[in-house]
Amino acid sequence: MLTLAETFGWSPAGTIAPVGWNGPGEWGGAYDTNDGQLVSDDDAKSLARHLHGAAVSDQLPIALTDVINYIENAAEARGTAIIDAMRMKPDEFSDIFSPLLMFLYEGSFYID
Repeated sequence: MLTLAETFGWSPAGTIAPVGWNGPGEWGGAYDTNDGQLVSDDDAKSLARHLHGAAVSDQLPIALTDVINYIENAAEARGTAIIDAMRMKPDEFSDIFSPLLMFLYEGSFYID
């Protein structure tokens, strides 16, 4: 969903370091871990607006196909074999748009 939102113009602000962060180096703003980092109110709502735009766009099927190909190619480049039964399809995303948008429009949240 992050990649899809970026495809539709979202510019990630980066997450805020988890309370008590003492990892190696400075916090990098990652969204793809569950370290307890905070997504700001503005960033969450911006993410929601861009995903909402994607959800109603007539370009959504094309964008989803491109995003899915990008994700699956990246996984395969890292050595992960993806069997046909595991390949994602664009229509599988529609069921998660509404609950995700409702969550994101609420504002800031922690990634645990």
